[in-house]
Amino acid sequence: MFATDPAQQAAAWDAYINQDSYLSKHRGAYAQRGAVFFPMVKRLDFSVQQNLFRDISNARHAFAIRLDMLNFGNLLNSNWGVGYRIVSNSPLTNPAPDANGALGYRLRVVNGALMDHSFEHSSGLSDVYTFMVTLKYNFR
Repeated sequence: MFATDPAQQAAAWDAYINQDSYLSKHRGAYAQRGAVFFPMVKRLDFSVQQNLFRDISNARHAFAIRLDMLNFGNLLNSNWGVGYRIVSNSPLTNPAPDANGALGYRLRVVNGALMDHSFEHSSGLSDVYTFMVTLKYNFR
């Protein structure tokens, strides 16, 4: 479950700030617009091509077989070449007044738990390795 006690909420908020490099360096300040960037994604694509030809009846017939491996690094290690997405751009919920009328903010609950990280791995087609085989025929 998630923390409902103000002390637990404060500890969870402090842990959330500490895990984010931008928030931890700018604690107590306003967040600048456009100051946070997604982590860098490094991808490696690999391609191999073999040309084959034959002269038949004074005409050249040529084939090209090509294998493209997109996001080849992900084939080697499942953590390589994977993008990121923001868990939530508003980690705090709307304020609710307490019995004295003071506003109280709470840390957002995501999937039944308090937010504890800013970014998570995305899960799209560009985040996994892909193979493509091409056969090309040239004639003259």
